[in-house]
Amino acid sequence: MFQTTCFDLWCKEKISCTIVTLVKELDIHLEGGLPLGLITELCGASGTGKTQFCLQLCINVQFPLTVGGLEGKALFIDTNGGFSPFRLREIAEGMERCFQQFNAEKLLKNISYVDCSNYTELMIAVSNLRNTLLEDQKLKLIVIDSFSFLLRFLEDIRLRSRIGYEILSDLQSLALKFNVAIVITNELTTRYVDEEWYITPALGETHSHKINQRLMFRKEFDTGRHVITTDKSLICGKVSIPFEIKYSGVRGVPEIN
Repeated sequence: MFQTTCFDLWCKEKISCTIVTLVKELDIHLEGGLPLGLITELCGASGTGKTQFCLQLCINVQFPLTVGGLEGKALFIDTNGGFSPFRLREIAEGMERCFQQFNAEKLLKNISYVDCSNYTELMIAVSNLRNTLLEDQKLKLIVIDSFSFLLRFLEDIRLRSRIGYEILSDLQSLALKFNVAIVITNELTTRYVDEEWYITPALGETHSHKINQRLMFRKEFDTGRHVITTDKSLICGKVSIPFEIKYSGVRGVPEIN
């Protein structure tokens, strides 16, 4: 009656690959990078590096098998107009110096783009993913930047929660069935609790329970340094890691001897 055992799930987890982030310390803590088969949320205020991180992942998923990469493809779903093909090309050109077989045009051709201007278009895009994944088994990364942007325009909180829940449920199913990494971005909002205001991820607790992993992004006011914190992870505890955004893309901060 029940065909899947816990051992089957364990074996699948062990062989599941990751997408390296190029932030060395983060990759170490996450045991290789962002895992396939799960939903990872990047959450933070505007200007903290979430979109830059997403663009970098679209390149990294194409790393060759010879260096532990996936030689995969990416799909970028843009809801807030933050996608920049010019910035993506800069990051792609930064990789040309690392791998001889890489060229910027080839990297860009392996990244598909979908623009969604309202939540209905987002739902349609997600519903079309199953056929897309069936047609192209090299697709290993799906980015939605931003997941919360369109939903926050819905004034009906119950409708917003229901639509968000349905989309995430579909994404979870696709991530597991096709062993792809789902990366979504989220913004911050304020919440009034016990007569105090708190800054918290948008979309509420129900949304938080549906995602598998959350990385918090921030930019320090005094140093201008970018920092990632593993706020929710199945792999590691809470840790904060600095990173840099260079012309060539996202990188870890070099260790000072």
